[in-house]
Amino acid sequence: MNENNLDIEIRIMKEAFDETRTIVGYAPEEMKTNNNTPHNGDLFITDGGELISLEYQMIDFDENELARYVELAEELYEKNNVAISIYVLCPNTIQVTAPECVIKSEATFNIKLACFAPNPAYDALYHIKEKVDKKIRLDEKDLDILSAIPMMGPKEDRKKLRVECFKIIKQSLEII
Repeated sequence: MNENNLDIEIRIMKEAFDETRTIVGYAPEEMKTNNNTPHNGDLFITDGGELISLEYQMIDFDENELARYVELAEELYEKNNVAISIYVLCPNTIQVTAPECVIKSEATFNIKLACFAPNPAYDALYHIKEKVDKKIRLDEKDLDILSAIPMMGPKEDRKKLRVECFKIIKQSLEII
């Protein structure tokens, strides 16, 4: 959770989800869930005190996944008693089979889904970085993918991708 990532994630929320509220930063730890409902994203707070969870969906979005996000929204609402927005970002290669419907709940929340055409380099980088951030040791396959990421990305981004990969390698060595 660094400032560069914060700026990128805020830009994603504004562009992909038409977010107009002012996002002041990452939400404090005490506002996060007690991990009863697992999620794969970051939690943000707006200048009005509302919460936004930016989630990354890498598998098909079906009824079970929708139910998981509803549970996350309800848990966040119950803990913080503020409006909750769940923004789900996914590659356009997944199947979206969950119904679009109104969900009745005591919680005040909305769930939005946005699909994009990813560059596989950034997708792979995100997954490996997520593992390292969660203190999961990288295996040989992860390291092979990590070494290929700069060549998978756009030519103009290769230097930036290499630097990110080096940072991830350094961080992964600290897990050992």
